Amino acid sequence: MPQLVYGVWDGIVYDNRGAGVPASPQGLDLALFDQFNEGNPARIFLSERGFLVFSPDAPLLWALWKHFDKVASESCGKCSPCRAGAPLLRDALAHACRDGHVNWVEMRDIAEQMAHTSLCGVGKTGPRPLIEALRHFPYDLRAHGGGTDINGPHGFYSAITSPCIEACPGIVNIPRYIDYIKDGHNDLAANTVLRHYPLVGSCGRVCVRSCESACRRARGDEPVSIRNLKRLAADRALASGMLRPQNSAPTKEARVAVVGAGPVGISCAYHLLERGYGVDLYEAKPRAGGMIRYGIPIYRLPKYTLQEETDIVAAMGGNFIFNQKLGRDFRVDDLFARGYGAVFISGGCPLGSYLGMEGEDTSLPDYENGIEFLDRVYEGVEAGVPPALEGDVVVVGGGNVAMDCCRAAARIANGKVHLIYRRTEADAPADHEEIEEARREGVEFHFLCGQDALITENGKITGLRVVDMERTEPDASGRRGVRPIEGSARVLPCSHVIAAIGQMTDPTMLSDDEGIARDRKNCIIINSAQETSREGVFAGGDCTSGPRAKGPTTMIMGMGQAYFAARSIDRYLATGKVPFDSRWRLTEWIAQGRLLEDGMPVPGREKQPRVKLRELTPAERERNFREVEQTMTQEEAWAEASRCMRCYRVLSVLTESPIPGGEA
Repeated sequence: MPQLVYGVWDGIVYDNRGAGVPASPQGLDLALFDQFNEGNPARIFLSERGFLVFSPDAPLLWALWKHFDKVASESCGKCSPCRAGAPLLRDALAHACRDGHVNWVEMRDIAEQMAHTSLCGVGKTGPRPLIEALRHFPYDLRAHGGGTDINGPHGFYSAITSPCIEACPGIVNIPRYIDYIKDGHNDLAANTVLRHYPLVGSCGRVCVRSCESACRRARGDEPVSIRNLKRLAADRALASGMLRPQNSAPTKEARVAVVGAGPVGISCAYHLLERGYGVDLYEAKPRAGGMIRYGIPIYRLPKYTLQEETDIVAAMGGNFIFNQKLGRDFRVDDLFARGYGAVFISGGCPLGSYLGMEGEDTSLPDYENGIEFLDRVYEGVEAGVPPALEGDVVVVGGGNVAMDCCRAAARIANGKVHLIYRRTEADAPADHEEIEEARREGVEFHFLCGQDALITENGKITGLRVVDMERTEPDASGRRGVRPIEGSARVLPCSHVIAAIGQMTDPTMLSDDEGIARDRKNCIIINSAQETSREGVFAGGDCTSGPRAKGPTTMIMGMGQAYFAARSIDRYLATGKVPFDSRWRLTEWIAQGRLLEDGMPVPGREKQPRVKLRELTPAERERNFREVEQTMTQEEAWAEASRCMRCYRVLSVLTESPIPGGEA
């Protein structure tokens, strides 16, 4: 484990030179810095929380110069302290490295003025490691001045981030696109997201909003409505035609086969097309979109929005080959025989699970799993003939798929819709907003209630026997389970039961002789570069198990995997090797070391509740699948975007040796 030589962290000064027992920041595991890439330890780490030096001869001055080069490049220019101060400090530090002559007092004054008067996190927090070094270790800093080998054997990596960026699996620069929206540049906002995935409008409607959970604005009032701002930018940009790319011939000789044209496959194809590869997308269904087309009801995601976004990939030269299923119509071996240089598999989890209870008969027409039900509803609505359900309906499950089933059933059933879930409402994995919307649409919830048996008569469902549950005492991990309450069984009358409890991969997709390792749930095992056990085959999304996800995942997580997979495929085809990804490594550090949890108070801001989307009333939603939530107006978007505090942070690491593919 590395030993801290000296530094400042969260305002506490550490100097272990000559100390008997070395001290280190409490709660920070220094083993984190043992290696950035394999065999390459960190010598210096810089962040808004201070700096840490792990080698007595590490060039702190040089690292601060490179750090400020990043700060200056990220300054938006809207406030003079940062606009002017960051380049001044960068140039002064570069001068100090070369000949050591610099006005250190003036440098400290500029840095402190930046920190105190800048409008956002770039200027407020970027100077902190320099300020702490000048305050507490001025002689060490100056000792490195003059004659520093700026092209030494070390490596360096620096990145701008924020709590919302790190919470986003796609690592999208969220404050940047919010800034563009505030300035009225919806096209630039949408293009900022398009750097990471093409399904901007769809994601702006159904994203799980992990970014909003991390928003520091929530410490004062409410998180910024990030998802809805993204939706506004996408809708305006698509409507104006600004996002329609030009078809261009491939510039690379190699071609790539993408298996599965859901959001993950489409995103991977998009990034590969941008890099000049020819891409064929093989899809088992007759249309692109995967689960977000067939599984997310139209009242949440209009399919014309999805179609416009998948058309982007076609316009770029992506070739869709429909009604072709892996394991039925072709094998991975066949794809390589057709001349593809690499294969990306995003087969999803297209199969729904059943309940496995007494009396269960999956052949009953009124007993369906959630995936089958939503697919059937979609096909009916698209054809203009939505299916009808007679009598009461019971949905079993507590996730977003269960909520979709409830709300879809409420639009086509002539009876009552019930949802049962064996745990508490607080335990339900579904978005709170989805639960509330289902309630508004008349769904009756039964929490701490589990299914026990399917009741049938003459081949028809007449009810579901349920049993009340109670919570158990916490186990060693602190988790509380549930158990049936004796004597609480009763029958819930119904004519239709929908099992919305999970999804599974297709076991026929791959055979054992294809050399692609899978786990016990039949998910493809991948590493952090999205590689499988077979050379040239990469994978992502619901059908995979690896560092970024295990099994069924969210749309945004899958598209984040696709972004990294495309980068890996590009380097593999160019060099035969998958590159080290510095940005992903820094993300791991941030998560493992909780490096952004600084406890710093949120700057005083006047409380301003977030803009609430206009939506159809429950009465307006009855018996139709019109989109419930409406897009913000431009005025509402400006007001919401103005709530963003731009909580940027610049993090930098200097390593012992050059970083593969990184900055030297």
